[in-house]
Amino acid sequence: MTTKNEIYTLKTLAKRYARANRLPLHQALDQLAAHFEFPHWAALASKAKQGWLPSVERLASAEGLVQQSQPNVVGQEMFIEPRMSRPVHEPLRQGKIGDHEFSVFESFGDIHMEGDGWRILIGEAQFAQPVVEIEKTQGSSCPANDREFLDAALRIADEAAANVRAGISTDWPRRSTKPDAEGTVVHPLHGDRSAEWFCLHCDGKITGAQLAENLWHCPACGASPIDIFAVPFWLEGSDVKPEPVQVFTDRQRPDPRIEVVDSRPTLKLDGDSISLLLRTALLEGATTPGERLGALLAEISVDDDNDAWITLDEDLWPELKEPEEAMAVAELLGVELELAVTCMTFPFAWPGLGHVTTSTREYVQMLFDAYGEHGVVHRGGEGG
Repeated sequence: MTTKNEIYTLKTLAKRYARANRLPLHQALDQLAAHFEFPHWAALASKAKQGWLPSVERLASAEGLVQQSQPNVVGQEMFIEPRMSRPVHEPLRQGKIGDHEFSVFESFGDIHMEGDGWRILIGEAQFAQPVVEIEKTQGSSCPANDREFLDAALRIADEAAANVRAGISTDWPRRSTKPDAEGTVVHPLHGDRSAEWFCLHCDGKITGAQLAENLWHCPACGASPIDIFAVPFWLEGSDVKPEPVQVFTDRQRPDPRIEVVDSRPTLKLDGDSISLLLRTALLEGATTPGERLGALLAEISVDDDNDAWITLDEDLWPELKEPEEAMAVAELLGVELELAVTCMTFPFAWPGLGHVTTSTREYVQMLFDAYGEHGVVHRGGEGG
């Protein structure tokens, strides 16, 4: 599975977790990142761009965490529970339009309809604009370029979206989708009651009737119900004043937005990826613990023209040893590589010990012996 697919899976899990725990999505993303021992989602996403992938075991553990977080409301069936009980990638419907096969999926209220080289995405909101994605590689041969085919596909996707919205409305409290005489509605996730609501994303002021009509998505920016609140607590102490959201009468589903996309895996040769590959090559060419430390601690920089510099410690990397693997990788990448030597702070005493053996285990034992005889061994957590 590609990094893109893995990150999509993690975002899907975060969305489940956010809905189950009534959290803003950004908080759920950060909590999921913490499960993988990252300080926040941005750090996880940055590491993923460098090629990091969660192990199968850790991913399964995260799925278990999300599954356990489902709300348990005695005597009530919450809308989120049946959605989570069915696999996300299990199709709602499959069939053909002419000679072209299609599948329809539902993911937390959103509809994904796809075929060979095309897909249609329709959000949960009542008036969500459909997005039609056409694979760049398909060109004019893609059936979604034909208006008759596209209209037929949109009718199927709209029907699926209507069925999903009906199911959501059935699962929610009646007053979530039907305001009372004063315009008061009940938040479908945390039960607050109000005739006036506020959007965390755009700071818009929304009436209960507007939210009920649009399935609790902000009519202005499309924010989901988890970011709609009865009190704009995030604006306390600021000069920002929520502005009423304007909604035109006689609304209907907008025309689809057509996008040409390229979902093929792309090898992005930027500074981070070049540095990573060069360091990997350095490690491959290292034979002793000292050289491996040199590869790990080497300073690698890449400029805007993708020219690279590697600065090696003279105590860690032998002066007469060419980093041949790194030089070969640089040539493959079309990178002009410059080498330099410096004297950095060696992490341990007696640098020569790192080149006596090829075994890291033996090297560590030699360190213990040398420090035990001539110095002090300090383990983490010990005082002094």
